[in-house]
Amino acid sequence: MKVTVIGEREVNELLDFPESAKKLVDAIASAFRDYSVGRVVMPRRTVMYIDNDWWGVMPCGSRNVGFSVKIVNVIESNKLRGLPTTQGIVILLDDTTGVPLAVINGTALTAWRTAAASAVSIKYVAASVDNVALIGAGLQARYHVLLLTRVFNIKRLLIYSRTKGKAIELMNLARDRGVDSVIVDSGFDAVKQADVVIALTTSKEPVIYGSWLHEGMHVISVGAPERGSREFDDDVIRKASAIVVDSREAVINETGDIIIPMKNGLLAENNLIEIGEIIAGLRQGRASSRDITVFKTVGIAVEDLAAASYVYRLARDRGMGVTIEL
Repeated sequence: MKVTVIGEREVNELLDFPESAKKLVDAIASAFRDYSVGRVVMPRRTVMYIDNDWWGVMPCGSRNVGFSVKIVNVIESNKLRGLPTTQGIVILLDDTTGVPLAVINGTALTAWRTAAASAVSIKYVAASVDNVALIGAGLQARYHVLLLTRVFNIKRLLIYSRTKGKAIELMNLARDRGVDSVIVDSGFDAVKQADVVIALTTSKEPVIYGSWLHEGMHVISVGAPERGSREFDDDVIRKASAIVVDSREAVINETGDIIIPMKNGLLAENNLIEIGEIIAGLRQGRASSRDITVFKTVGIAVEDLAAASYVYRLARDRGMGVTIEL
């Protein structure tokens, strides 16, 4: 059997164009819709620890899209080895024949699909995308800049990060792509000037407070992947007219951004609206341009499947990647 190996460089080269970035967003939107209407087979991710190292296995299958498995890890001690703390691969197979098709760099693919998920929420829920704020300046923030500047006509990008050097790199990246970009002194300054604010941190405590929010804004949280971590305080939940999520089942089991407000009696499961339900026309997200809306994403396997399938087709059509015989 022949399998195509698609590395980080190829993933970035394939997706860093307006047309391909927009089609990736469309693929992720379709995946969310299919998940919410029951067209996807997606068990909950398997999580295990080897000492303090986190490992996750994420399978997903959808007819006429494919079958994928992502293996991903978080190994903090890699900092001392000069290696990335998060690494992974995505294996893609044909859903009809079972033939293995590709092995794809999971670090780059995950970063692109996560940014695309944020873009889907902006497309279907946000009132405006003129002024976008990023809180955090790490890998996910970089890929959000790469994708969002290809997909939307952003007028101004505001960046807040405790790591000034990374914030400067991100500002320069945005400017190189034709977007006015500035570094602000606090999360408050970022939020107050933004139509869309995206939190991309490893913080365990809130980095966005409800008292900062203003009418019409859309707030996205990508970080806080653990039950005891959160990027929103309770007032964000109180002020939001719509709490939109990638998966109800995933968020109520995996992130403090939802678990803690539920324990505090501020939120019930039926208050959570899946983005796929909005795309399918089953539920309403934003009702008014004055609403404050929230999108909480923990990342689900159907995103990896959709992104892997799209990237594989792009690579095949353009003759990219390395084909090996197994």
